[in-house]
Amino acid sequence: MPSQFQRIKGLAKAIDILLIITVPLQALGIVGLLQVRGKARDFIDGEISRREFTDATRVNVSSLSGLLVIPIAVLTIIVMYRMAQNLRALGRHGATWAPGWSIGGWFCPPCAIYAIPWLMFRELWRGSDPTLAPNDLGWKQGAVSPLVNVWWVLFGLVPMIGFVTSAGLVTNIGSIDETEIAQRFDDFAVINVVLALVAIVTTVVYLLMMRQLTGRHMQATREQ
Repeated sequence: MPSQFQRIKGLAKAIDILLIITVPLQALGIVGLLQVRGKARDFIDGEISRREFTDATRVNVSSLSGLLVIPIAVLTIIVMYRMAQNLRALGRHGATWAPGWSIGGWFCPPCAIYAIPWLMFRELWRGSDPTLAPNDLGWKQGAVSPLVNVWWVLFGLVPMIGFVTSAGLVTNIGSIDETEIAQRFDDFAVINVVLALVAIVTTVVYLLMMRQLTGRHMQATREQ
């Protein structure tokens, strides 16, 4: 591997492992959602106490898969930054997204739908084409894997539905009583389970996307 390129292999492997671990934890989260719905119905029917229901909701909110979000995000930012720098060394002139956008792009409006990271992933995909010669001026016209667009739809757009369901519930949890909270858990149970299933699919798509993106990038930079 030429010395002007930054290595990403170890970071890519770490992301791969964390994503694989995340999937079963997300599945456990769905089981937790179903259990909370059962507790919500029991509370509405007067079969369990207020404290039992409250304890059940606290356990559900602290999803184990959420513990892996931060390390995956940090590693992703580092990999994107290094790949963007490597594109410069490959002579991919005229890039829209400088390395710094690998950090700022996740927080710039409209940050809720992650449009900038999506666009940057598309550019990184094109620039990482191992069949392109150095300083090829036509690199920005290359094709992009459908996985990049599918990931963005699942990760950036579909979760917006959650703002009127589970997100709204958590936001208002201090201003409504337990009976209404239980009713909301019951009313929105199906859509929240669907969103949780989408999250699992999103993780799998992201896993495949990152494997392919980092793989082609390492081919382009000849990283072993």
